[in-house]
Amino acid sequence: TCHGEDCYIFGDGVSIKSMDIKAFSDKKSIACNFFPFHNDFPNINCQYCVVAEPWWFSPFGGYRPMERDFLIATSKEYKDLIDQYSDRNYFINLSNYPFMRAENVFYMLKDIPDNRLADDFISKMTDCFEGVLRSSILLAIYLGFDRVFLVGCDYTHSPSRSHHWYEKGHGVFTEPLEYQKEFFEIAKEYINICTITLDGTSPYIDSITYKEHTNLEPVYRENTSLIQEKYLKALSIWPGYKIY
Repeated sequence: TCHGEDCYIFGDGVSIKSMDIKAFSDKKSIACNFFPFHNDFPNINCQYCVVAEPWWFSPFGGYRPMERDFLIATSKEYKDLIDQYSDRNYFINLSNYPFMRAENVFYMLKDIPDNRLADDFISKMTDCFEGVLRSSILLAIYLGFDRVFLVGCDYTHSPSRSHHWYEKGHGVFTEPLEYQKEFFEIAKEYINICTITLDGTSPYIDSITYKEHTNLEPVYRENTSLIQEKYLKALSIWPGYKIY
């Protein structure tokens, strides 16, 4: 349905904090994980959202107490978001089917074969469900997009920063260590991939800087300017996140 078009995939990388998300409203987009909590989510043409986490919407949460409380709190907010933005399509793990159903919710699972696809389709060549970025690129290929721009997928380029846009601070410089290189080498046979960076390049996929792509200078903003307090409270339950 999207043949000949470009799209964006929004990750949760800390580089998002220096980007004007409204500048990416010129193309359709796919949002990963918690990006729909961003204040500018309503202001872009985001038609697809992907949450790959199994059992996320389960009322029983995870196996550990902190995991259970985190999943229950964040999934509640996400359910409200699905109701609020009912014109968008949400792709979640099939394990959530008993707990989350709506006309705009669709289910994914790697062990469900699709015999309509050619034997050399990417999902039959490599594991496309090992993380939300792979699942989102698979969706972009399945929908027929010709090219995808990665936004906030910070481990795909160097220099790279760890942490997320909804956490406090600038993140920590780290080496990406050829993140997902093997997957990208296969995926490039099916779709053109370009990662948008604040600076630097990628050694194994195309890259372009935010300024080159948008003609805008990066402007850093703290997480409290980018996300509502109710989402910050839910995210702060995870002890590994530095929210405040």
